[in-house]
Amino acid sequence: MSNNKAPLKLSPLEANAIMIMLDAEMQTIFDEGIDPIADWELIHFHAYQLLAYQKFKQWYVENHND
Repeated sequence: MSNNKAPLKLSPLEANAIMIMLDAEMQTIFDEGIDPIADWELIHFHAYQLLAYQKFKQWYVENHND
């Protein structure tokens, strides 16, 4: 397995804009009242969103959360 990671180069303003957008999206997802059995395809989609959110938030806190 290769470790092909590219640095994410965003200004504080750009990073903050993405963080605000992702925070709002996560809040909206969990306010919808998703049925995990009936909506399994949607759950898979949200799982990928959560993974991306977790990775970006970790990067954001490490790099731009003063």
